[in-house]
Amino acid sequence: MFKDEILENERRRKIYALIEASPGVHLRELQRILDIPLTTLEYHLNYMARKKILFAETEGHHKRYYTKPLDPEDKKVLAAMRQRRMREIVLVVLENGKAKHQLLAERLKLSHSTLSSYLKYLVNKNILIKEKIGYENLYTVRDEDKVAKVLIAYKPSFLDKLIDRSLDTWMETHLLKKEQKPI
Repeated sequence: MFKDEILENERRRKIYALIEASPGVHLRELQRILDIPLTTLEYHLNYMARKKILFAETEGHHKRYYTKPLDPEDKKVLAAMRQRRMREIVLVVLENGKAKHQLLAERLKLSHSTLSSYLKYLVNKNILIKEKIGYENLYTVRDEDKVAKVLIAYKPSFLDKLIDRSLDTWMETHLLKKEQKPI
């Protein structure tokens, strides 16, 4: 069966369009947005995955869906960026270049224990780097270009004003750094 034939079904077409617009979206989020019974949604997702027009990947408790294979590093970044609080943490660090635990806790109004678990996840996924300076931890984005590339590429799928502001700030400072380097 060809992709067009598989997508003749209206529900499959809607599911596919949403995944194409928001790569890395997980099952429950799809179900909330499309308002389709969970078992029906799972049937169509499994059918499209068997026919290889969708790709599914399980990470922890989430099964994420994509319309095309992504670079494993991009998937890792995208999976973290799909979660609002982790996205906010990375954007604050990206915007500031470096951030201390205290700054992140105050700026995002998160408890220290909650923030610590998010930061641990982001460090374990090699998205952030943790540097111990005295008694404080300083966090930086491991690969700013990759994170910015993923955020820019999938920006329409994040309904977030913080992304616009943070990316603008990062691009301005990043371009200034390049202009200041001697050729």
